[in-house]
Amino acid sequence: MEKERYRKIRERTLQSYNRNSLFWKHFSDLSGGIKQVPSEIPTGNVNYLSNHNYLLDYHDLFQRNMGTFYQHFVASIPFLVEEKCRIGVGIYRLAQHLVKEKDNYITFLETGAGDGANGRTMAEFSKGLIRTLSTTNTVYSKNNFYRLCNHEYSKLHHGSFINITPEYITSQQDLSFFSNGFNIIYENVTFPFYGPEREDLIDYVARLLKKDGLMIFLEKLRHPDESEYRKREKIKDEQYKANYFSQSEIEEKRSDMLEVIERGQVDFESLADAIKKHFKYVYLIWNSTNFYEFVGSNNELIVSKFIELLPPIYVPSPFCAESNLPRNL
Repeated sequence: MEKERYRKIRERTLQSYNRNSLFWKHFSDLSGGIKQVPSEIPTGNVNYLSNHNYLLDYHDLFQRNMGTFYQHFVASIPFLVEEKCRIGVGIYRLAQHLVKEKDNYITFLETGAGDGANGRTMAEFSKGLIRTLSTTNTVYSKNNFYRLCNHEYSKLHHGSFINITPEYITSQQDLSFFSNGFNIIYENVTFPFYGPEREDLIDYVARLLKKDGLMIFLEKLRHPDESEYRKREKIKDEQYKANYFSQSEIEEKRSDMLEVIERGQVDFESLADAIKKHFKYVYLIWNSTNFYEFVGSNNELIVSKFIELLPPIYVPSPFCAESNLPRNL
């Protein structure tokens, strides 16, 4: 019965993927640098990075590891560069805490990872203490992944995250790192492009998670007050994205993505409730305009340790709409 349910989730998700072929063409164009290439690549705030252990070195490596898609990605979400570094360093510190044996490691899966800069940086920075698997839908990002990856600790699946199942991993010899599941799964603004069914999608992916693992969710959320949503969008576009894109490029992306992403977006309460259906302990760990990041786990000690090891947040006013972060939900 469970197997049939997963089959139906997979079938519905792939139908959504195929239905949005023009949208995925847009993603391919972004990944290939065919359109909407930022005028410069965002860098993190030096004062913030310099004040916390590992962050500056991690940031420099992350900058070198970014391919065309990730350069566009971090230019589109305010202060995402600092957040990717914050999460990467937090996971590295957690890996140091968890791994006691010299030849052991933790495993990390990222869905919708573009050129895999996030996972590749974690793996390289940790010298293999973190082993990563990324998924990407475009050939351009696949090519960038292999062009930029200079180690054996990161793997790539060219295709939808929905293809990554326990059976698939077992069948692939080069994915043997991950045969026992993942310590951490990162949903990287992926689910909204496939539909609003968060409980099903979380359940489908979370079966890959080790029983004491963490699942992190980064999503753009709807707001009950439409005027508040638009206000935050205006702040993002005019005070951040305008530094990297022309007004016509910002408007073009809005028209290219609006219908698909809004059809699959959920609000804060819906996502938080869906996460809580699967995980006992849930924290809100970041916010920037309409983008939110959560972490869930069924192991209170490990998720609490992760929160403790995370560097402070860097999202200046007026971009952050939340207070008391991170906080238990």
